[in-house]
Amino acid sequence: MTKPDEISSTERLLDLIRDDGKEEQTASDQSSQKSIGTRLRGIFRNPVSFKKSISVGVDLGHDDLKLIKIHRISDQKFEMLQYARVPFESDITRESPEFYQFLRPVLANFCGSSRNQDIWCTIPSARVETRQLRIPKVNQKQIPNSVYWSYKKLSAFDDKEKLFDFELLGEVDDGDTTKIDVMAYTALQTEIKELKDLFNKAGFPLAGISIVPFAFQSLLRTGRIDAREIHVASLYIGRDWSRIDIFSEGNLMLSRGIKAGVKTMIEALRTEIEGNLFERSIAKSPTKDTARIRAIKKRLKYELDQAYQLFFGVTHDIIPPASDERQQFLKEDTIFKMILPALKRLVRQVERTLRHFSLNYENARVGKIYISSGVNPHERIRDYIGEELGIPTETLNPFVDSSTFVSLTPSPEHLSEQNSFVPAMGIALSSNMLTPNFLYTYKDKQKAARNQRINRGVMVGFLLVMILCVGVSLLQKSTLDEKENQKRQSQQQLENISVRVDQSLVLKLVDDIQSKNREIQLIGQRYFGVAVVGEITDLTPANVRLLSLTAQLGDDPANEKSEKGRNLILSGVVRGDRMTLESTLAGFLMELQNSPLFDQPTISKKSFERYEGVEVLKFTARLKLV
Repeated sequence: MTKPDEISSTERLLDLIRDDGKEEQTASDQSSQKSIGTRLRGIFRNPVSFKKSISVGVDLGHDDLKLIKIHRISDQKFEMLQYARVPFESDITRESPEFYQFLRPVLANFCGSSRNQDIWCTIPSARVETRQLRIPKVNQKQIPNSVYWSYKKLSAFDDKEKLFDFELLGEVDDGDTTKIDVMAYTALQTEIKELKDLFNKAGFPLAGISIVPFAFQSLLRTGRIDAREIHVASLYIGRDWSRIDIFSEGNLMLSRGIKAGVKTMIEALRTEIEGNLFERSIAKSPTKDTARIRAIKKRLKYELDQAYQLFFGVTHDIIPPASDERQQFLKEDTIFKMILPALKRLVRQVERTLRHFSLNYENARVGKIYISSGVNPHERIRDYIGEELGIPTETLNPFVDSSTFVSLTPSPEHLSEQNSFVPAMGIALSSNMLTPNFLYTYKDKQKAARNQRINRGVMVGFLLVMILCVGVSLLQKSTLDEKENQKRQSQQQLENISVRVDQSLVLKLVDDIQSKNREIQLIGQRYFGVAVVGEITDLTPANVRLLSLTAQLGDDPANEKSEKGRNLILSGVVRGDRMTLESTLAGFLMELQNSPLFDQPTISKKSFERYEGVEVLKFTARLKLV
């Protein structure tokens, strides 16, 4: 039976070993990061400026910064120009207010002097809630409200605290009706603002902010992942947590965080190794032996480092010599048994998520699981996950060349480092057409569409005005050409005329014209009387009867003031109603005055008399002949 003082001393020793191990590990990590940071600080000293569509993906990790630069040749064809992994400096953390001072030179070295680059960055998906909704098919303008209230009905949120956005996935047949599948999501406004302000302070404004599940979605939509299965899943094994994302035909359908990761496996490993060491050493030695304690600490740290490298480092990527292969297999088998309980908990959570997807999405079955991680899980971990779930698994390598993707720089040497760039590659391939962007929500898209319609209307109006101007210009040109032809014809006619124009010819033409004018005047004087009679006949109404017509045609027509000038004296009667006789006479005289042959009609005499048994208005009028 163990004594109480032995138990307490053992616990104190365990605490001492753990604390010292953490301090030594932290110091080692800091020195390693510092040396790597010093080496990589001068990366990309000679950046090249590209006048083409360039996008940069930035993945802010736990202790490093991963960047990838992509040239977008077309929507489905890309070139990778550069990539880099830059560990955080030892004296600064991601949450530090001075983090932008570390970020600025890194982005300046990587992006170069050109600012014509779209920079996208990821935020942790743990605080972003995604929901797949199915709403009735409504008018395009009513979709935002329908999605908004459908989401709020399932998960209420404060508009001031969270950003709301959604992406339309397409129409589906739901029984006898057609509905619309939508991926809606909310994110913390403060987190988005902080990240946006961080890059603004660094001098490199962000074009987009999204999460890793949507970055993986971009890999599927751009064809970077050739997924032949309809339903696939992405399992990310992180340090403190993991995440399972399920996609259908390139669209994110379900995302779930799992509170189990590499850290839980390491803790299980530490517990087993500590237990074995104390069974072999501590029980056989007094706890006050300082040299023994130091030896135990060293041995514990060594075995933990060996186990970590064998299962989560780059060691298992290197093929061991034949003599050591048997020994390494035995070590791996022992370590795998130690982490198996933690691994089983992770697999059970993944299995529950897959079962939930199958039950809620018409018995859909995931055809393949793509595994990625910030560390490099051993292939036995990947194989175990696939065997337990009964689904093929694959470790992603985003640097593999294909017909649509060419890497212009050598890829990282180890698979673990290649796999760690999956989020950065996905976010670098993102665009507003493919990827939900927290900086470009549905409200911004509506404004852009409205502006586009206005611009399209202005452009159509401009084209119509332009067409009208071109038509008028062509018409004027045609008229001008016709005038030019007439001018040329007239010039040709003038050139063909042989008659020489001089003063005598002009005088002769003037005499001829004057002679013709005199002849016309004589003809007019000769038939003037006939014209006067005809005009009087046409203007006399039916109820006016002329009794006499006397014309005085003087010899001198210019003498209009003479009593013997050209005058016309009319005598007649007006028949009709007594009340209208005078108005009828006045109207008759007005008609005569309006005639070009007569002027100044005056009444010399008028009286009411009886004529042929009828009372009439008898008048005598005098008119001047023009």
